[in-house]
Amino acid sequence: MKSYSDVERYLEQFINYERRLDTLAYDPLTFKLDSFFEFLDSLGNPQQGFPAIHIAGTKGKGSVAAMLEAALLKAGLHTGLYTSPHLSSYCERFRIDGNSISESCFVRYVEFLRDAQSQSYTPPLKGYRTVFELLTALAFLFFNDEKVDVAIIETGLGGRLDSTNVLNPILCVITALGLDHTNLLGNDIADIAREKAGIIKFRTPCVISKQLQKFQNRIIPVLTSAARAQEAELIRSEQKAILIPKGLHNSRNAESAVSGQRLAFDVDAMGDFEVFIPLIGEHQAENARTAVAALRQLKIDGLLDFEMEKAVGGLADTNWRGRIEISCRKPLVVIDGAHCPLSAAALRKTLEQYFPKRQKILILGILKGKNAGGIWNELKKDKHLKKVILFAPSSPRALPAESLAEIVHPDNPDAMVCKSLESAIKQAAMLVSDDDMIVVAGSLYNIAPAKKFLDLTTQTQKDDTSINVE
Repeated sequence: MKSYSDVERYLEQFINYERRLDTLAYDPLTFKLDSFFEFLDSLGNPQQGFPAIHIAGTKGKGSVAAMLEAALLKAGLHTGLYTSPHLSSYCERFRIDGNSISESCFVRYVEFLRDAQSQSYTPPLKGYRTVFELLTALAFLFFNDEKVDVAIIETGLGGRLDSTNVLNPILCVITALGLDHTNLLGNDIADIAREKAGIIKFRTPCVISKQLQKFQNRIIPVLTSAARAQEAELIRSEQKAILIPKGLHNSRNAESAVSGQRLAFDVDAMGDFEVFIPLIGEHQAENARTAVAALRQLKIDGLLDFEMEKAVGGLADTNWRGRIEISCRKPLVVIDGAHCPLSAAALRKTLEQYFPKRQKILILGILKGKNAGGIWNELKKDKHLKKVILFAPSSPRALPAESLAEIVHPDNPDAMVCKSLESAIKQAAMLVSDDDMIVVAGSLYNIAPAKKFLDLTTQTQKDDTSINVE
């Protein structure tokens, strides 16, 4: 393999659960970790070479991971970050000290794993069967070789059977849970909680985010029971970090505050901290609370050596794209990866808070297997929907726009169907006025093509959209 393109072609021969169209059986036979364990053992168990923070959840796990990366990096630690999916390039999934792996380095690691796979191809089969297993092995090797002080590892799907669940972390984190991947994990929130709780390890502390009130009475007992079985301490973030929002005081200054929000935390046994985060919305404030509670646990238990004040201040440097991101100012375009009812509700509430008077043209494209009805049920509550435009994302897993229209049309019969995201944006541009805004949502896979198309067709005002902490 000589180039990144060669790697992309190589990966096509393996199972890619991010692209598969058929319904998978979510069980230990399909998501089998035994052979992956053996393969890692043949590599010298690189996953054991660094302290790790393991994060699972339905919503917010990527944001919390990025926040912890920024905080610990600011505090002087040498950090690794592994997340999924990527927006534009596989390289985005692997970061050292906030910087993505280079394409040439990525190619070298894939070549190494290809050769290691061929050498271990003996009965019983050892190695990676899926793209995600290969990338996870790559992350472990990369972070071990770089001798990171800590790696923040985000699960891919679920928790119990996820390829990342071969770690023995120093801390586990479970963010907000909701109904997502219901075709695999089921429609019972308690069952989903059990899958996420599968990352909890023996006598390893686990920090959990504040849960949605309607699910709380079913989630907390499940997580508590799982932690008790592992003799692990369960730390509820809302009990250890009291959150006092400071960024918004009224609707008049809301739109001018879209660069981020200021928060204050009263942290148990540690005092008060103020921080800026370059992400908007109450859900991001909750994610910040979870990150602060995780930092508190790391500090109090002596799991990592750092100054708490420096770490909390580092949240201001969080780099996490595609989350209620302003991609263009004229016209105003917001791009978000909302792909489950929980994230769709967060998007709607944030837009109502920061843009209370703007009419919205919603461009919506969703993948198969997602709770499209639940996503639409949240988004349709916005009282300022001027127009809805539907399309099928550029993915083998795309839900056809016509199928999405069957869900949307009973509530919004004027919703339009377009053949592509690009044509949907063009249509929205013809409809939008100076006082309106365009919102692109429904999938993380919409973010990169939307940004690319907007970059090619509009004059973005970088000074207006850049983040100013002061």
